[in-house]
Amino acid sequence: MHQSLLIDEILSLIIRFVAADGQGDPKRLENTSSLAKLARTCRCFMECALDTLWRTQHSLSPLIMCLPRSIWEIHSSNVLYLTRPPTESEWARFDVYSRRVKSFSYPKQTKMIRLHEDALPLLFSERSPQSLFPSLSSLDFSILSCNSSSLIRDFLSPKLTNLAFTLPRKICPQDICGILEDLPRKATRLENLAISSFFPVTSFELNIPTHGLPDLRRLVVSSSIRISAQSMLNIASLRYVQELALNLHHDFDADVLRDRANHSTFPALRRVNLVAYDLPQCTSIVSLICSPQLEDVTVTYNVQARSSVITSFLSAIGTSVRSISLRHNMQTHAIADPPFVFYPSTFAPLFACRNLRTIQVYNLGTLNLDDDFIISAAKAWSKLEDIRLCSLPWSSIIPNISLNALTALTRYCPKLTRVHLSLDAREIPELPVDGLNTTGAQFLGVLNVRDSAIGHTESVAQFLRAIIPNMRTLYVEAHPELRDKWMEVKAYYDRLSMPVVPALRNGSDSRP
Repeated sequence: MHQSLLIDEILSLIIRFVAADGQGDPKRLENTSSLAKLARTCRCFMECALDTLWRTQHSLSPLIMCLPRSIWEIHSSNVLYLTRPPTESEWARFDVYSRRVKSFSYPKQTKMIRLHEDALPLLFSERSPQSLFPSLSSLDFSILSCNSSSLIRDFLSPKLTNLAFTLPRKICPQDICGILEDLPRKATRLENLAISSFFPVTSFELNIPTHGLPDLRRLVVSSSIRISAQSMLNIASLRYVQELALNLHHDFDADVLRDRANHSTFPALRRVNLVAYDLPQCTSIVSLICSPQLEDVTVTYNVQARSSVITSFLSAIGTSVRSISLRHNMQTHAIADPPFVFYPSTFAPLFACRNLRTIQVYNLGTLNLDDDFIISAAKAWSKLEDIRLCSLPWSSIIPNISLNALTALTRYCPKLTRVHLSLDAREIPELPVDGLNTTGAQFLGVLNVRDSAIGHTESVAQFLRAIIPNMRTLYVEAHPELRDKWMEVKAYYDRLSMPVVPALRNGSDSRP
């Protein structure tokens, strides 16, 4: 055997290369059969290869099938059943492999034999999950079961750093409350916590005590999980939190957070996603953020907000953001008239965000913006890639944004790929005397004009061809007559983009 194979780092690189077949995600093995063959080659490869082969599992079925054949059976539809709990002497082969498992995670293997829900309680009736999986640090419990949520508590330990689970359809409130209470007490080194739900369920409160979960980096919870304002302050004091996704219920007391911001609240936060009852709740949370690295802010709220409330929110997010999405949950009684008509001054605080790459504003009311606003925005956001500014669908105001606004966006935002806004395309402006920097519009391929008013279709197509040479898709959100006119624009645009084929003379062959 070559001496280099005695070096663990070299051995590990060889194993990883074989496991992933030299490409792809190393967390999802692409070449397990070759890895298994390598493990049988010699003792030098065996331990490292087996560790890699079993480190990340996407199902419990392969481990169950390591138990004696008399314990399990496969029924129709590829469902694996346990017939009885294993005895003490029957665990040996299972233990050889289970001690190597560090993660149960997605992607779930749909083609793999599925474990029946009743098998999990039988498996853990004699031995605890911690004794079976002593190396486990990452658990997506939905990989193991969708209904046996009470067993999650038995997995909680200081070794666990990542936990995700889904609230089941048939829920036992006591089980869920017990899990949420045990999280900060047992999983003290948890870094990533994600709780989701696919069905409307009773809401539960997650209390994060002072200094609880000190290593938390990511907290993503569904609308079924309530977090109090006091717990929010405790989370804000944690040093490492980088991602936060929460639902703020109508009884969330935003006043508790007022004037509580300091240099140590949310010092490392990068991404925040809030679904709230009203926008002031979101303002109270983003006001706590002192992180200079905040990049992504996504907010959805139910109660329609006035201009002053929106400006207060935008003023609170700071200047480091690269992506902002602000959406009012559209309802049939939402108002598109005053006081929910928004002028450029409402969004002026965003001009300070010089690194902005994405801005999405949906259904606040009526966005009564103009060319000056878009031109100022284009100059301020030179790194812009995606701009979507959308009024309520039933807004009746024709915007003061002309085709000149598109000229500014293509001139000052060279990385722009998508534009989504309403225009007034009834007048065709002259192209700049100094010409256009068409190289700056090379990436702009998607234009959504919503219900933009339009006059002469061929002139609009010629103008768009001049300023957006690579438009692949034109979307329209309008009544059929207006939509047909914009489809004429796209058809004429495509004809302008077609290469000209020289005519043949006297039937001569065009070949060289």
